[in-house]
Amino acid sequence: MKKVMILFGKSNWQKAKPFANKDYQYSYEYFYDLCQKNNIQMYRASYQWYDYKKHLFKHAWIFEGKGGQWKKVTNIKPDLVYDKTKARREVYYKKELIREYYPFLNDLEFTELVDDKLTTSLLFPQWSKKNWLIKNQTDLKHFLPQIKTRLAVLKPLADSGGKGIQILKKSEILEKAQLGRPYLLQNFIDSSKGVPGVSYHMHDLRLVFVNNKYIYSYIREPNQGSYLANLAQGGKLIIVPENKLPQSLNPIIEEVNETFKTFSPRIYAIDFMFDEKKQPWIVELNSMPGLYFTPEEKPYMLKMYKELLQVFK
Repeated sequence: MKKVMILFGKSNWQKAKPFANKDYQYSYEYFYDLCQKNNIQMYRASYQWYDYKKHLFKHAWIFEGKGGQWKKVTNIKPDLVYDKTKARREVYYKKELIREYYPFLNDLEFTELVDDKLTTSLLFPQWSKKNWLIKNQTDLKHFLPQIKTRLAVLKPLADSGGKGIQILKKSEILEKAQLGRPYLLQNFIDSSKGVPGVSYHMHDLRLVFVNNKYIYSYIREPNQGSYLANLAQGGKLIIVPENKLPQSLNPIIEEVNETFKTFSPRIYAIDFMFDEKKQPWIVELNSMPGLYFTPEEKPYMLKMYKELLQVFK
């Protein structure tokens, strides 16, 4: 039976539970059970549980199957590591050491490219708003005249889920911006006109791919009074059928897939916004679209899981 390890972030093994959120736990249990029926044993471990001398995972969780329980196991040598860690320099270094002995999905070079917002904006300048790298108040003051919109956006280089994003009035940003680490400064994209033929509200639109294959897509709309549409920030999710996606996305998707074709297999998402002129822009790319599915996404859950099974095999 093939062994696949899902790798996640920091966790104290003595206090560890497989999941704090029951909804996440259900999705993973469903997925692990499906894998087991296809002769794949799934594991779940923190990179901190890796023994860098013996080159194995000292601890991990497994799920015993439908109606079963989560169980602690020891001394695992997986056939494949499915990377679900956060984008942190310390973590990249640790993963490099693990990769000397075990193959990774996604490829670590692909993950580093995709998760760096500055890099992806430079890779796709035609489809991305220009960014200015801000490391301190002096940089902010120097580049602020480049901002032509009433609102300005500060984004951390690698955080996901809307964490750390600051959307402030240009006139107040020097006074209110919280720095302390590198940020990207960019013009605000007014997405309030919606996605052509799909939505009439402020949004972002996520498309999920396995290699060149489109899997599914959804719109996230922020709560009233908020600009952040991420589900972690309280956003609302709406599934978008493939035949409803605007044709204007096609050349962008083709270019992104062509750029990354050297990385195979690859699992990733593209997040878009449409401005007031209905022009799509890449907001960011994500190398680790979630395995958790909301009730609205459940019809697409099995499609994604089956595609992952083929990649694992």
